Amino acid sequence: MSVPLPSSRRPAPDTSVKTGAPAEGPAPGGGPAEASTVLRMGLDIGSTTIKLVLLPETPVAARAGGAASASSAPVAPVFAEYRRHNADVRGELTRLLGEVARAYPGAVVRGAVTGSAGLSLATLMGLPFVQEVIAETETVRVCDPQADVIIELGGEDAKITYLHPTPEQRMNGTCAGGTGAFIDQMAQLLHTDAAGLDDLASRYTTLYPIASRCGVFAKSDLQPLINQGAAGEDLAASVLQAVVTQTIAGLACGRPIRGHVMFLGGPLHFLPQLRAAFERTLAEQVDSFTCPDNAQLYVAIGAALLSSGEPTPISELSTRLSTRKALSLGTSRMRPLFEDTAELEAFRERHARAHIERAHWPVPDEPAEKEPGGQDDELDDGAPGTASAPGTSGAAEHGEGDCFLGIDAGSTTIKAVVLDGRGRIVWEHYAGNEGDPVTAAVEILRRIHREMPDGVRIVRSCVTGYGESLVKAALRIDEGVVETMAHYRAAAYLNPGVTSVIDIGGQDMKYLRIKGDAIDSISVNEACSAGCGSFLQTFAQSMGLKIGEFAEAALHAERPVDLGSRCTVFMNSSVKQAQRESATVGEISAGLSYSVVRNALYKVIKLKDADQLGERVSVQGGTFLNDAVLRAFELLTGREVVRPDIAGLMGCFGAALSARASYDGVPSGLMSLGELSRFSLTTETATCKLCQNHCQLTITTFNDGQRHISGNRCERGATQERRATKSDLPNLYDYKYKRAFSYRRLREGAATRGDIGIPRVLGMYENYPLWFTVLTSLGFRVMISGRSNHELFESGMDTIPSENVCYPAKLAHGHIEALIAKDIKTIWFPCVFYERELVKGAADHFNCPIVATYPEVIRNNVEAVRDGQQEGPDGAEGGTGPGGSGVRMLSPFLNLADPATLAERLVEVFADWDVTLPEARRAVAAGFAEDAAFKADVRAEGRRALKWMEDNGRKGIVLAGRPYHIDPEINHGIPDVINTLGLAVLSEDSLLPEPDAAAADTAEATGQAGKSEETGDAGKAGRPGEAEPGGRPARPARPKKSKKTDWAAIARQAGSSPGTDEAPDPGDGAEHAVATGALSRAVAALRRRVDELRPDPQAPADWSDVTGVGLPTPKSVATEDVTGRLRVRDQWAYHSRLYQAAELVTARDDLELVQLNSFGCGVDALTTDQVQEILESAGGVYTSLKIDEVSNLGAATIRLRSLAAASEARAAEKAAHAEEADGAVDDAVEIDTTVPADESSAKAADRPARKGAEKTEKAAGPRETGFAVGGRELPGATGPVFTEAMRATHTILMPQMSPVHFRPLEPLMRRLGYKVELLQSATRDDLEVGLRYVNNDACFPAIMVIGQLIGAFTDGSHDPDSCVVAISQTGGICRATNYAAMLRKGLREAGYPQVPVVAISLQGIESNPGFELTATMGLKMLQGIIIGDTLNTCLLRVRPYEVVEGATQKLVERWDRIIAEYFEHRGRSATWGGRIGYRRLLREMVREFNDLPRRDEPRRPRVGVVGEILVKFQPDANNHVVDVIEAEGCEAVVPGLLPFFLSGLATAQWEADTYGIGRESVAKKKAAVWFIEQLQAPARAALRAAGGTFDVEVSTAELARKASKVLSLGNQAGEGWLLTGEMIELIEHGVPNIVCCQPFACLPNHVVGKGMFREVRRRYPQANIVAIDYDPGASEVNQLNRIKLMISTALMAQADSERGAPGSEGGLGAVAAGDEQQACESVEELLAGLGPVPDGTPSSPDTAEARRRPQRARAR
Repeated sequence: MSVPLPSSRRPAPDTSVKTGAPAEGPAPGGGPAEASTVLRMGLDIGSTTIKLVLLPETPVAARAGGAASASSAPVAPVFAEYRRHNADVRGELTRLLGEVARAYPGAVVRGAVTGSAGLSLATLMGLPFVQEVIAETETVRVCDPQADVIIELGGEDAKITYLHPTPEQRMNGTCAGGTGAFIDQMAQLLHTDAAGLDDLASRYTTLYPIASRCGVFAKSDLQPLINQGAAGEDLAASVLQAVVTQTIAGLACGRPIRGHVMFLGGPLHFLPQLRAAFERTLAEQVDSFTCPDNAQLYVAIGAALLSSGEPTPISELSTRLSTRKALSLGTSRMRPLFEDTAELEAFRERHARAHIERAHWPVPDEPAEKEPGGQDDELDDGAPGTASAPGTSGAAEHGEGDCFLGIDAGSTTIKAVVLDGRGRIVWEHYAGNEGDPVTAAVEILRRIHREMPDGVRIVRSCVTGYGESLVKAALRIDEGVVETMAHYRAAAYLNPGVTSVIDIGGQDMKYLRIKGDAIDSISVNEACSAGCGSFLQTFAQSMGLKIGEFAEAALHAERPVDLGSRCTVFMNSSVKQAQRESATVGEISAGLSYSVVRNALYKVIKLKDADQLGERVSVQGGTFLNDAVLRAFELLTGREVVRPDIAGLMGCFGAALSARASYDGVPSGLMSLGELSRFSLTTETATCKLCQNHCQLTITTFNDGQRHISGNRCERGATQERRATKSDLPNLYDYKYKRAFSYRRLREGAATRGDIGIPRVLGMYENYPLWFTVLTSLGFRVMISGRSNHELFESGMDTIPSENVCYPAKLAHGHIEALIAKDIKTIWFPCVFYERELVKGAADHFNCPIVATYPEVIRNNVEAVRDGQQEGPDGAEGGTGPGGSGVRMLSPFLNLADPATLAERLVEVFADWDVTLPEARRAVAAGFAEDAAFKADVRAEGRRALKWMEDNGRKGIVLAGRPYHIDPEINHGIPDVINTLGLAVLSEDSLLPEPDAAAADTAEATGQAGKSEETGDAGKAGRPGEAEPGGRPARPARPKKSKKTDWAAIARQAGSSPGTDEAPDPGDGAEHAVATGALSRAVAALRRRVDELRPDPQAPADWSDVTGVGLPTPKSVATEDVTGRLRVRDQWAYHSRLYQAAELVTARDDLELVQLNSFGCGVDALTTDQVQEILESAGGVYTSLKIDEVSNLGAATIRLRSLAAASEARAAEKAAHAEEADGAVDDAVEIDTTVPADESSAKAADRPARKGAEKTEKAAGPRETGFAVGGRELPGATGPVFTEAMRATHTILMPQMSPVHFRPLEPLMRRLGYKVELLQSATRDDLEVGLRYVNNDACFPAIMVIGQLIGAFTDGSHDPDSCVVAISQTGGICRATNYAAMLRKGLREAGYPQVPVVAISLQGIESNPGFELTATMGLKMLQGIIIGDTLNTCLLRVRPYEVVEGATQKLVERWDRIIAEYFEHRGRSATWGGRIGYRRLLREMVREFNDLPRRDEPRRPRVGVVGEILVKFQPDANNHVVDVIEAEGCEAVVPGLLPFFLSGLATAQWEADTYGIGRESVAKKKAAVWFIEQLQAPARAALRAAGGTFDVEVSTAELARKASKVLSLGNQAGEGWLLTGEMIELIEHGVPNIVCCQPFACLPNHVVGKGMFREVRRRYPQANIVAIDYDPGASEVNQLNRIKLMISTALMAQADSERGAPGSEGGLGAVAAGDEQQACESVEELLAGLGPVPDGTPSSPDTAEARRRPQRARAR
């Protein structure tokens, strides 16, 4: 934070002179102290500042015996200092202590250190370290005891502390967005400091939506707004509002901020407008706001109050700090950029050869006469310098004096060149745009006019870059070109035959892959500007250096710091860590250069092998002017690249080349010098209200009256005409949105069962037609929430528990709040775990974990919903019944693939409304009919769009994503942007073939595109056309010409049916007027005898006993032979359509595919790679757009324009090749728009027939090994297999998951005849390999495990020709099922395709001839897990108390040997001295640990470790969290591994009852649970026999019972309900302190981890839980600080409890043992109650099934 404080000493405001200062203390004015004076010193060493406070030995409050009176300050510092350390933490603190020692000669202090940068310095000085939130809380307790919530912002830290009823603290995790450092960066963009930013914000009029998730995203929003001319005052206020949103959404995590709020920390103290923004946002829920005068010092004061130890002279502290060696925290280092000076000189000499020819201004043969006016020509209205010479108009020839201007208006810089007719540079410019690209461009043009010799003309001009449209409009530049094409043209001109172009600019990163002299692939950084030049520049400025000095220092650094590559915001904390370890500026600069390049290689280019780049690589962009970045690129890729000496000018050079190429003799319209002298502009803001997007527009008006409008997402905003209509081009996203929600609800009187609300979120964009019809059929009046917008998001953000969950999920909170505000008392938001099988042949049809289970998060985090729930989510699925308090949300887990079970579930869920089974079946039948009609309508509209494209010779883009991507708030208007480019927009499901392919082909050929076998007449919304005999309007044939869908006409045609409202509710949007009466027609059609109509392939199953009609079984759509040939396991329903659409796109030249995926969507780490492989295997271009809260479409527009341009270039290239081949045209993919319309129609009609014939041919012959699709192979669909013969020759490599559990694997597998090697640890090099060969959006375990396996080959330690790699395959909804597919892809791309992959799964998903999971192997593995769990329990219980240090570890090593020998030698152990059985092994192992001498001391605070299975058990993955816990004086408790394997088996009965699946295997699974628990019984007995020393884990059934109090057992993604159950079990057994370890962006943990914290804390107020995200780029220091914060709270709670009721170690153990016995008794009781299963095997209890059974019986 920039603050208005001088760097010299200054007393704290209002605290340096206080009444009642102690006589024995220093003088009130802070004068010299006596030699014997003892003071309390608090040091707060933050990420950017140092705060030092000296207090009297006895504070005022302590002497007064309590809180001070209002007239006196409770704490009166005698000295206070607040200063920046400018990254020199140690040096600045040494200087400060020296100043204090000189000011207070002879003074001694009791000191304490706090702050994010204080840990290592506290060790150096020998002072205690206090966690900063604890220090802050102590100050508040003493000075402001009435405060309820503290909000503190620091340089890189943000914290919220809830003080009542029990302290609860939140701290930012891996991201420094929204903190003081972020405010400084934003202020620099606005060319001011933090104080200036605050001053600007005080005069704002408009707030722009700035991204709140991440500071870098916010920067991506802000820079384009600056370039568009938005007012600085508005931008400043918007930045501060973004900080507020980030703090609340990221830290509140579901707990509202209420009561009395106190602001602390530098940013909040020094920026009144930041406080005002918080007050605006929280005004309705907070009673009062307070910001103390010395708020920036509160943490330091708290450290002083908590200081302890022996008094030490201040001078001694200064000496210790300056002389002692720093404690290294092990920051990894990399090779220097240059080994010596000779290497550096050779590098510079080589790149100096890439020189571009320059020339002087051309001299015309016949100079034109100078216009009259001499030096006053700038007042002339003519344009003598730009107009073509008379007689040359329209001629493409140019004279000697003709020149071409190119301008690149970038995000932070502006570049320009002028070329002569020979392509030489005659004038150039490169400078910052100072946030005003138009003024900079005007000045450039003015300079050109003045410096240009007489007779020289600018005959054509071109502009590119972020500011293209604004600069083009302002200066009347002749043309604009998308920057990717400009860069390619420049690179191809300067480096003929170029194969790759990499450009890194201020905020933009571009990669162009060139193939056949055309762009083959384009990659651009998406919503994030991390890793670009502006980051390096900002960091250099923060260290007080210019970027050139910063880069030069890197070239000479000996040990560059490894700062990670995931995200540059994550690097901030890593940089601070390196600074604390005395890393030099050069080492940090070199490390940042490496990181920027790795971010480009892994995140943007996704480089796996340098061969991908080709032989001729050009690098350009301003960032590559930095020699350190260039050298890092060459070292990491192993390629020598070409960097032209105009690397920073390539964009404008390409633009000038474009102008030169397109010059046709027409005079340039460029502004003259006279016009420039009168140029001016004004800007204003407005909100476009022509559609629901409500774009924030910036309207720039020039002095000639012309206007430029930016911020609009479609052309309607650009015209700002009230009657402007949307584009007539097909837009399936717009169609789908309207069609999905175009239903009229029942009248209030006709709704026999009352109102029910539905939130317009997530899966409702697919299933709303189904649920609307079902609920309306049951007599409910359906009330849907309004359209999404950013304000709706903000209204629910304080209930969002996870800051990293995707934006569509975050919006759900706002929609629920909107329904509550409408006084809706019942909400329908089901958890749809299984969708229908939408595409034939898919492996499964799950929803993604968020869509499937997010209602669980809503239910536990939105207070009004939680208060309306029944005890236990699996009871009646949520509710108190009509008339109860709160809002009742019905969120049952459902399976849409089983209509019969679905109807039964509806009877259970709506039992309080007395819904009968016949009613439910009829409702489900109607719902599925309407769902089929909706899907058929979308496909029909897709066919109409394709026909329109053919008729008009246009191209289209398939915008592929998930159903919720049709929400304009989520897609940010991208479909409208595509329409503005002249392209049609289709959705992935609009391209799917009909369920009955033959019928569809017939309909297509006869022109009846609107009718299909799927729907018949059932449930169809009315369409204009001729009426059928039944009075229903027929669907029209596809129109021959473009025709806009007339929704008003549809509404009029549909009319109003009995029982519906006459007019829509204005609050619900006009779309309800569409398709009126659809329900009544659907029900009427179902009541007619459907067997008299055509068969309905997608209607529900035969329920003739209820409905009186026979309906055939549902059918999924036909496939294009791609589903069974994928590399990945096709297990998610919507992705099946995505792969299908990608394959269909490859068959048409007039279609491109763009995939939308949300930030944080880990599932798309799989889908994006697979879709890319499908497209590129057919020579297509893959484009993905990552979207989030970011609403600026600059990067997206660049990519879309680039895709369109590349598509045209490829078409031209193909046409040229076709001409060379004597005009041969492949009419299977080429559309000839010049043929007559009827011929084109014939081709269209013939295409399905051809495809059907091709499919028949494929089906007729045997499938070849290559998995060819459409005559080509899909990469990785097949691979080498581990054969039986390989067992003798190949070694199986297994990754480490849990050292204590996996050590027996090697000896066990040797006994069974396998050669196995367990890779013991994962190094940073392994992580680097993982980042290279695994999609970086994949979760941390995938990156670590796959990196570990591939790293075994890349480091040369293992022979890929004699090794096999093994990996587990979970088989559930989690993406871990696809780790095997990701591993195969990584091996192939790393150059080891010959290595077989053994995917091990209990379900037998893949077969491996050489590896068999036998009964013996399974039994021994189970024994190994149980032994490992027991050993881990003993180890963690004993080690913290051992008398002899290291004795526990020696005992562990002894038992490791015994266990290994036991497994390898069939029970014989030389270490033991003979044969040892399984029971005895467990008994003796526990006894020896129990007998180990332990210190006689009270039991330490116990800290549980739960979370994702790998991060929980693998020390390399969790940064040795158990060691950290023990080092902090606590005892770690890690629940066992066995429950993870039992959790799926334990819910078998629940799944059978809830989903109707697996009924035939319930008995086997219950028997398996019983058997495994019998196997576990000896371990339990051994632990129990130890007399209470060790905890005995409860059964899995008991864990399920406890978890089901909070969430449904349907949560089975990842660790599922087990994670919540473990947390509850720990808390109930004396372990309230919990570290929840999770990979960054782990989807299931958003629900079962962070999503349940609030409810767990509500039920157990003592719960002290911290969630730690683990990631390759996460800062260990940040993780350590947050764990220390949690432990500090634990130690305080322990101290309080010991003061109140001291307990002993034995007592705790006895309590635990008693609880275990009680739990076991309850389990036995449950077993007896359930009785045997039908086959006589004992039953394992299933609590949910037991509760549901009576209700199910009543329903039947």
